[in-house]
Amino acid sequence: MRKSNKKPVEIKPGAYEDAILGFRNHWYPALFSADVRETEVKTLKILGEDVLLKRVDGQVYAVRDECLHRGFKFSTKPECFTKNTITCWFHGFTYNIKNGDLVAIPSDPDSKLIGNRKLHSYPIQETKGMLFIFIGDMSPPPPLLDDVQFGFLDEDNHVVPFHSEEVHSNWRIAADSASEFNHTFIHKEDELVKYWKQPLPFAEKPKSDNPYEGFILHEGPGPKGFTDAFSDVIPVFEFKIECDGETNTLRSAFNPQTDPGSMPLQDVEGILTLPCTLRIGPWGAEPESDITGSYMHYEWYVPIDETHHRYIIAWGKKVSSEDEALKAEHDIRTRWSYLEYEGFNKSDILANEGSQAAYDEPGYAYGEKENLSRIDAYVLTWRRMAAKHNRGVQIRYGKKKKSQP
Repeated sequence: MRKSNKKPVEIKPGAYEDAILGFRNHWYPALFSADVRETEVKTLKILGEDVLLKRVDGQVYAVRDECLHRGFKFSTKPECFTKNTITCWFHGFTYNIKNGDLVAIPSDPDSKLIGNRKLHSYPIQETKGMLFIFIGDMSPPPPLLDDVQFGFLDEDNHVVPFHSEEVHSNWRIAADSASEFNHTFIHKEDELVKYWKQPLPFAEKPKSDNPYEGFILHEGPGPKGFTDAFSDVIPVFEFKIECDGETNTLRSAFNPQTDPGSMPLQDVEGILTLPCTLRIGPWGAEPESDITGSYMHYEWYVPIDETHHRYIIAWGKKVSSEDEALKAEHDIRTRWSYLEYEGFNKSDILANEGSQAAYDEPGYAYGEKENLSRIDAYVLTWRRMAAKHNRGVQIRYGKKKKSQP
């Protein structure tokens, strides 16, 4: 058997402040399965790379959206003369969509380039109604299980992906605040909180002098990150503000002492893991609902470029039958998909986009000009875990990596 001369990729974790385009050698959600129909060509930018996807005989394939000849983007005017190929509209260079091989050049059919050049081909895994793409150089790539939320791929977990949009902020702004509890200040008047009658505090205080005490680190096999257990803090439902003789009292929409909620706060936890994934829950069904059990909320903050990320939302629920899955899906799509996004998550988008201008300033982000306090143990824990366990920092395609000290 012929041995491969290809050296294994050396994995060196990169600094969080350098990960403006995200972390390389990880799996990311790209599109929903329903977004790519048979023989249809789709394109997207992810971690600064232009990717072209096409479904052939039910399976989705992905290659770099850039002809090797003179760099023309296939997506500018895509042409497919067979189901397995993509042809450059500019000069007719034609590639096998399944592996990127250059297979034909109409003006030079005997070219030595044919069979010896290939587009970069991206591994794709389709599961739970979503298409995951591996951005990196590892071959084979690590298991998808290591880059999605705990329990996400469980066979009995029925997942309903329902929202994806481009947000004008760097992905790290969103990840830094993913389930950081003091950012619930922005949700104090949100419609979902009022609808669910959820006693959501607008701030939290550490129970001890150690603000890191409530975090559980995940550094073993599987996803890498940490759990923020909301029961390990002192919730703030009311706070008095005084300045220059004026006084005002802030109050959350519901206080558990006077307005019992649908779910005890301490039952909820947030788990943030690499490369950019959040799981938060469980969220219980309402007493009058015929949907039993609890939901899990999933989010991703997928880097697009230096100043944009793709915000993806899905919900999941453990089911034991197809009937339960159909009921849960109907409940999510007809009620929670609207209420959660319009009545809650839009506040997160506003907060993230409102912070982008500051993070655009040279030297602002990640400790240089930020004024962090004890409440930012969450942010610092995430940044340290991400810097320790990532598989490399993404750089702009075509640029050289910084030399290692």
